[in-house]
Amino acid sequence: MSALTAAVIGLGMGANHARAYAGLAQTDLIALCDPDEDSLNALGDELGIQLRFTDHRDLLEVGGLDVCSVCSPDHCHASQTVDLLAAGVHVLCEKPMAPSLQECRSMVQAAREAGRSLMVGQSYRFQGRFRAIKDLVDRGELGELYLVQSEQWNNLQGVGGAGNWRNVPGVRHPFVGGCHAMDLCRWVAGEVVEVSAYGNHLAFPEQPADDCVIANVRFAGGCLGRVLVSSGCRRPYSASPDVSGTRGTIEGFGISRGRDDPFRPLELPAETDSIAAELAGFVRSVLEGTPAPVTAEDGFGTMAACFAAVESAPTGRPVVPQGL
Repeated sequence: MSALTAAVIGLGMGANHARAYAGLAQTDLIALCDPDEDSLNALGDELGIQLRFTDHRDLLEVGGLDVCSVCSPDHCHASQTVDLLAAGVHVLCEKPMAPSLQECRSMVQAAREAGRSLMVGQSYRFQGRFRAIKDLVDRGELGELYLVQSEQWNNLQGVGGAGNWRNVPGVRHPFVGGCHAMDLCRWVAGEVVEVSAYGNHLAFPEQPADDCVIANVRFAGGCLGRVLVSSGCRRPYSASPDVSGTRGTIEGFGISRGRDDPFRPLELPAETDSIAAELAGFVRSVLEGTPAPVTAEDGFGTMAACFAAVESAPTGRPVVPQGL
């Protein structure tokens, strides 16, 4: 089977995508795109890529491109993804999908109209420690779930990105940017049917949005959830889901079966490169004509729940996530 031709747009996070494509036997990385020519040339030289572009529209003129990762700043995701899909390219778009739910919706529609795959990059689903928890839940080891909790602690002070885009109003709300936490809960517990949230803006004043948000979540199956995202915390980065079921509890990657059973460490697989694993799954789905590991619709569901939390936070009133 011929290798798929691949490209990457945005070489911040995208540098990891480019190296992963270069290491996959099923892909031939042929082009890179980034407006910063220093980054573009440095990675192009490292990987031996001759086709280098500063505008994604010029990349589309190459033709014959099969797959592309969109790893540019959030406010570029929708337009670049829609253009690629319309040109017949399968797309893996980094999280979060886009700064507005309408843009996310347009991306899903573009994929449907083009008959091409759009995968949303939720790399935590490919980390061994989170995969182990998901496998236990899927095997029924924890029984019926009644509570899932996920926290994403991150200090983004001084990490504004090119042009300080992360701190531009309307581009990235911290809770939307921290969508890993909501996505892990949805991945484990299912669809979100209602969200009520509170936020404050004390730890990171220069960021123009609530920097700490706590959302209470109700899932379709009756499970409850709590999702916390902090972007100005004074502590190292961490993210973890805790899962409580009728037959056991997972907390901090330990498991307990009852009141007299101390938490024991989970048996975790050897950790692998989650980006490489994510891209391998994406490429495999394109080659086999099967749904992407994280479909556009699935990615939209996480975004809808996140935007519901943002809408609820000023008042705490319950909000039903919007549908497609």
